[in-house]
Amino acid sequence: MKKMKMMVMSMTVMMIAAITPATAQNVQSVQQLERDIEQHEKNIKEMEISLSDLEEKIDNLKSQLKDLETQKKTVEKNLKAEVKMRKDKFTTRDELVYDQEIADVLYNPYNKSDVEEALDSFEGMETKDVIKKKEIVQKYGEYCKNLKEFMEKMKNELAKNNWKYLSSTTELYKKFEKGLKGTKYWKVYNKKEKNESIDYLDRVMDKIMLFKNDGLKSETQFNSILNMLYAN
Repeated sequence: MKKMKMMVMSMTVMMIAAITPATAQNVQSVQQLERDIEQHEKNIKEMEISLSDLEEKIDNLKSQLKDLETQKKTVEKNLKAEVKMRKDKFTTRDELVYDQEIADVLYNPYNKSDVEEALDSFEGMETKDVIKKKEIVQKYGEYCKNLKEFMEKMKNELAKNNWKYLSSTTELYKKFEKGLKGTKYWKVYNKKEKNESIDYLDRVMDKIMLFKNDGLKSETQFNSILNMLYAN
């Protein structure tokens, strides 16, 4: 009986010995998992705090961005107004320079040095409507020379006719009229109501037209016009 009891105890010890390592391992795994879980929870909490901070910063940046957009629109509006004011001042300035330093040159007989000074006055201008008048100033001398050459050529032919009255049906009258319309300034003069022209040459052309319409018969009238075209 005693021997039997000892055998049962031995088997129990052996069974306990066989179960204990596995149980210990399971306990260790649970503890590790719990530690991992605690770390995850800690990480989650830290990340939630970090996310909250980032969201707050984003909200602040959105607010700043909105303020910057408002400031940008204000600057753009002010810039546009400033550009317009500058343009308006430049227009006033350019028109004033033209009236004071250039217009008189076109009102008076052609003078080379005066024209050169007038052309210098265009330097630094920005107003397109004023700048486009520069070309006509540049061509003032050319227009005068061409018109004078036409008149001198016609003077010889009119003199051969002894300055007799010519009707619009005569060949010499038609030749004069065609030649006049072929001069370089004619196109400018013919559109002077809409485009920039040279005031002085307009007056010369008016006298030529009057001379033509009167029958091309007055030598005195002709010479008076021709003298207006001699440059200084």
